[in-house]
Amino acid sequence: MAAALAILALVRVPALRRNGRDTVFVAAVFEGAGALLMSPLVYFPLDQLLGGANLVKLMMHTLLITGLWFLRRAVLEAITPVAGDRPSWIRSLPLTLTLGLQTLFFVLTGPTVTTGEWGIYHVRPAGALFSTMLILFIGWICAEISIVCFRYVPQMRSSFRVGFSLVGAGCLAGLLVIFKFCCGLLEQLFPVLKPVGEFPNEIIHLMEMLAIVLVGAGLTIPAVAGRRARLKRMHWAVDTLAMVAPIRERVLLGASAERLLESDPDAPVQDRLHRMMVEIWDAELAAGEDGVLTTEERFFLLSVDGQLDLLPVH
Repeated sequence: MAAALAILALVRVPALRRNGRDTVFVAAVFEGAGALLMSPLVYFPLDQLLGGANLVKLMMHTLLITGLWFLRRAVLEAITPVAGDRPSWIRSLPLTLTLGLQTLFFVLTGPTVTTGEWGIYHVRPAGALFSTMLILFIGWICAEISIVCFRYVPQMRSSFRVGFSLVGAGCLAGLLVIFKFCCGLLEQLFPVLKPVGEFPNEIIHLMEMLAIVLVGAGLTIPAVAGRRARLKRMHWAVDTLAMVAPIRERVLLGASAERLLESDPDAPVQDRLHRMMVEIWDAELAAGEDGVLTTEERFFLLSVDGQLDLLPVH
């Protein structure tokens, strides 16, 4: 699980470099660190180093909860970018309350010794509530993301439709895992749930991996498609610039300095192309009825203008 999340984080590095931030990358780092602590090879030595009181369990839950919160943010920002007028501290209140309550219940559980099976402490009410906070938080996140994805997927196109369909399906798989954990937590109070709580762990681990793969792939597909679209736009701009430059040189031959815009060779290709187009059309207007462009050049430049209008502004 930790390896799959590490791969997701690596896939998001280009977006992190390009934008200076990436919520999916942050989510993958937190979730990956939490998943790493699940391994007995990491959990037991580290917890013994910290005093053998299951502090690593608290750390692991905190990392998983925080990672899921950033995953929720990433999905909601991608699908519903309007954050609303509420202050940030109110929007983050569910995270703050969950982390605060789980820490309180961990402390109230009382003395514990290093164990990979926290369920032995569910006989203590605070110990059971400590586990409940993580389960409820995961269930809420998975349910909300599933609802939002399947609500907006019909309005999406191409890669976004495919990607967020996978994200919604992955969260549904996560809900099935949470249902099993809930049954395991409640089986002492409701013995009828015991068969569900004893569902084979191998299948549950496969469901967990399926959820991670589906969500990771779903968040990656739109990003990869966007990168391909950006490369396509860049290649179009470079090729078009090479065709527009000779036209500019001809129509501006002998033009006065005030008709030339300030040149910046380090500017993005799209900006340089736009500057050339402005200079050419300015020269065309200044020439009056005779004009300086041929009919073919005029049609070509009009088509370039149309494409530039469709490109995102830098």
